[in-house]
Amino acid sequence: MSNRGIRELKRKKRRLQKNRRRKILVTGLASLALIIGLKVFTSKDDDFTIQRPAEYRQAEAADGDEEKEEKNINGDTIHIATKHGFKDVKIDDDKRIDDDKYEYTLIRYVQCAKTQYAYQYPNDYSKTEKFVKEGDYLPYYGTENGFSKIKLDDSFYYVNKYGLRELDDDKEIKVVNGIAYVSAEYPLPSDFNPGVDKTAKRAFETMRQDMEREGLSIKIASDYRDYELEKKMKDAGEVDSEEAGCSEHQLGQAFDFFTEGTKYNDKFVTTKEYKWLCENAYKYGFIERYPADKQNITKHAPMPWHFRFVGVENAKEIYENDLTLEDYLKIK
Repeated sequence: MSNRGIRELKRKKRRLQKNRRRKILVTGLASLALIIGLKVFTSKDDDFTIQRPAEYRQAEAADGDEEKEEKNINGDTIHIATKHGFKDVKIDDDKRIDDDKYEYTLIRYVQCAKTQYAYQYPNDYSKTEKFVKEGDYLPYYGTENGFSKIKLDDSFYYVNKYGLRELDDDKEIKVVNGIAYVSAEYPLPSDFNPGVDKTAKRAFETMRQDMEREGLSIKIASDYRDYELEKKMKDAGEVDSEEAGCSEHQLGQAFDFFTEGTKYNDKFVTTKEYKWLCENAYKYGFIERYPADKQNITKHAPMPWHFRFVGVENAKEIYENDLTLEDYLKIK
């Protein structure tokens, strides 16, 4: 046989060996897959566990254990907040939070009975880093399936209703048509400390920037004041002070405005800024709270610098109908 024939024979032999090894490898892999498949198919529940996603959370107290409850409605899985983690919370029957329905406007204030995490959505998968502390007063927007809708800062969140309670009678905060109302007749609790309302502050910043574009300058003399600060101001006889608990500043939704040289005096009404506010503040959700010509209705001394945030829709109706907040809420 020639050298060429010998080389060809060797190449053919190597190809056969290569194909044989490939066949053995494929057969081995197929057998392994079959064995694994049979093991999974025949394994018991306690032998094979699908791990829960890392983001899974249960509506629970800050120190609670997990306990899951769901129901199926029209093919959708609905998560239900349970009492687990809140069994040590003692709440009288008349102070418990009942399921009603979610609203877009403030219903009332409730109180946190046990520190717990807040959820971005009313389900077990959306736990956030935010939490509410025992004793906190919370703006309440309804409850469904055990998840209560509340507002923190400038956003809505959801918490477990079993960690909330209704306010005691001596700590009630008056809310009418989604607006909190404060006066000597309807004071705020001494431990109500919400801080400045983030929605209101954001609206002010937008308004201030628009005023600057028109060559106007407005500043805040005072916004949020807690009970103790209001008391100190009243004792000191400061012009803008109220009896402690009776000031809208404690709500965090009232702002005292001024321009250079007009801080807390009647000169403010002569400024271009005041005129602009009277004509435009409602577009940003603000109303002049105690107008000079409405004192018989507000039962309050005029404060042209004092503006209250009530939301754009409410402010627009109050402005267009020349109403006070008392008129609008039908408070006598």
